Amino acid sequence: MKNKIPTYLLISDEQTFTCHKKANLSFIDTTLLHSAKAIKTMYLQAENADKKSIIHKIHPYIKLISLIFLVVVVSVLHTVTAQLWIFAFIFFVYVLSKLNLFQVYRKIFLLAFFFGFFVSFPAALNIFTPGDIIINLFSFDAPSKFWIYSIPANIGFTKNGFEVVSILFLRVLNSVSFSLLIVYTTSFPAFIKSFKLIGIPDTFLMIISLAYKFIFILTRTIDEVYFALKSRLSVNLKNDNIRELVSGRVFYIFKRSAGIYENTYNAMVSRGYHGRIFLHSQNKIGYTDFIAVFIVLTFGIILILV
Repeated sequence: MKNKIPTYLLISDEQTFTCHKKANLSFIDTTLLHSAKAIKTMYLQAENADKKSIIHKIHPYIKLISLIFLVVVVSVLHTVTAQLWIFAFIFFVYVLSKLNLFQVYRKIFLLAFFFGFFVSFPAALNIFTPGDIIINLFSFDAPSKFWIYSIPANIGFTKNGFEVVSILFLRVLNSVSFSLLIVYTTSFPAFIKSFKLIGIPDTFLMIISLAYKFIFILTRTIDEVYFALKSRLSVNLKNDNIRELVSGRVFYIFKRSAGIYENTYNAMVSRGYHGRIFLHSQNKIGYTDFIAVFIVLTFGIILILV
């Protein structure tokens, strides 16, 4: 009997998918793809906060106190050596937290490079920071003056300028790294409740928590609506038709978001909401928390004194 199976069904997967050309995505597709990736990362952060490492077990109140104290210490210290000691201390805490060091520090160094090094790098020039020139860039016949600035005959990088840039870079690096450490080792609701310690009202904290959840729901709705609309389009449309479709989708998203808001409020009322909110932390402060805050306070005070 003759085989009637089509030839394309007889081709194996290795023979079919041989094209390695990367597909080009539109700007909207790329934006939604990266937005979905960011949302997934934030959800994974909340899941990672449930790990059973030493840092994850510390009470959110203690983490907030340590964050505020360490940021003050980072701002007070004016030497590169002290900033390096803080960097080593935070890195050791990251090791104890059992996080992915490469993935986390890649984000930290990217933020620190842009906000701490790239922005402050011109301060290394002798135009802004006087001192002995280490690397000479330009030389003129005589010094000149532009507006309120005095331009010297030799323009270059100074030793004091490099020290200023290094301190600024390390300050941003240490502040960002410790802040992300708190974010990656603490769930968002627990961290929001810890702000009661500095006197923020419960109603305001509840609004932040609801807005945090609502952003995820609204973003997922926009994602689903866009891809559902795109899956129905087989040909390119004119600009007038696209504007009509987009305006209709915007109205639909607004209507659905308003419905979600009303349902959330009704659910809160049915559970006894009367306008006052009291947020309580389920965890209690233990001996491990006291030891952790003692270590942080002692380390910061020693750096300030020594």
